[in-house]
Amino acid sequence: MTPLVSVILTSYNKPLTIANAIESVLNQTYSNWELFIMDDNSSGGIVDIIKKYLTDSRISYFNSRVLDSERYKTTRYATLINEAISKSRGEYLTYLTDDNIFLPNRLETMVYYLQHPNIDIVYSNQLVKWVDERTGRQREGVRRTQGNLKNAAGKVDHCSVMHTRLIAEEVFKKYGSYWDDHPDNWNFGDAVFWNRLTEFKSFYPIRKVLDIAWKGDDSFQKLYTYMPKTLPDGTLVRGLSSDVYIIDNQQRRRISPQAFQQLHYQSYRVVRIPDPFLFKYKEGDVIDSQIFKDSKLFPNHKLIQSNENSSLYYIQNNKKHLFRNEKALQDFHFHQQTPVILASSLLNQISDGATIEELKATTTFLPEGVLYKCENSFYICLNNCLHAIEEVVAKKLNQPVTDPVIIHPQLLLHFKQGEPIGW
Repeated sequence: MTPLVSVILTSYNKPLTIANAIESVLNQTYSNWELFIMDDNSSGGIVDIIKKYLTDSRISYFNSRVLDSERYKTTRYATLINEAISKSRGEYLTYLTDDNIFLPNRLETMVYYLQHPNIDIVYSNQLVKWVDERTGRQREGVRRTQGNLKNAAGKVDHCSVMHTRLIAEEVFKKYGSYWDDHPDNWNFGDAVFWNRLTEFKSFYPIRKVLDIAWKGDDSFQKLYTYMPKTLPDGTLVRGLSSDVYIIDNQQRRRISPQAFQQLHYQSYRVVRIPDPFLFKYKEGDVIDSQIFKDSKLFPNHKLIQSNENSSLYYIQNNKKHLFRNEKALQDFHFHQQTPVILASSLLNQISDGATIEELKATTTFLPEGVLYKCENSFYICLNNCLHAIEEVVAKKLNQPVTDPVIIHPQLLLHFKQGEPIGW
């Protein structure tokens, strides 16, 4: 028997690996398959690569045409998978991503096991290769099966699974959908689906490596790990493109390369984030040479100095906050930064805010863009309100966890405590 296998490949802006993923299906020893390439409106270069393979009648291509402003509203890969399942005809369903490849015997091996009675879901070992894009160094390891799983969430990658259509339809009957594409599931959409599947059957292990996953700086797992639901103002970010933005008044403002240098931003502080997280922020004014002509365009969270005197200020909430003295500058670690020199005429157009005093138990104003630590807990300040932040999240945001501003427990009493920043 050679039942039809439906392979669902989700794709988004991976020009270096998408061709390998497609060819790994074409190179299967098992030939009775159909491939659905579900592309989430990638750049034109990706589309050109995909179209080279559409001469094979077994391959179907669908472009979501989703707008960038709509990306964050659902878990996109789950949305694409649901659409593909409804279009597919296969007795068996399996999944692939654009940074993963099947080994040649994957389909044949999994089909063999699924034809055994009482097996509706199979999963295999997976070879994982991690690539450091800065150094080119690679390391690898095997993600091994863990026996017959009645709880597969967080233990199985969705590129290592095949299941029957019958069990998928059981899920649909109960939940009204196959995969749950609610936006809260971005980082663990497969785990949610595995929980649905295991209500009906367990995952049967195949103790062979049948797929290879490539994990680079822009891999799905790395981008989403420890990503907070809301990015604090002042965070430098970029998505899959090379454009760098700053989150400013909860808008994303693109920074021109020239302005990036003029404002003394540092590349190591730029946080790589998933495009859906980036595009959920409304786009604000570009940060370019105009900021030195119009004070309303100047970004927050910058240390500035007049071209006429030595006074130092910090821009926050569109106001300039004077540092009382050198000790205040040092207490909050701003002495480590290079100030941006502004014409006094431009500086005078910016409203005055609270003065930044030296740090003490009675301090009533804390600058933002600083990582604070009290005893064993980290905090950031937003609108003069302290928010606890987990260390792993602070690291994700490239905050200086090894050199935070230490504050006394008594100081916490002076500030309202906001919602913790978790992931």
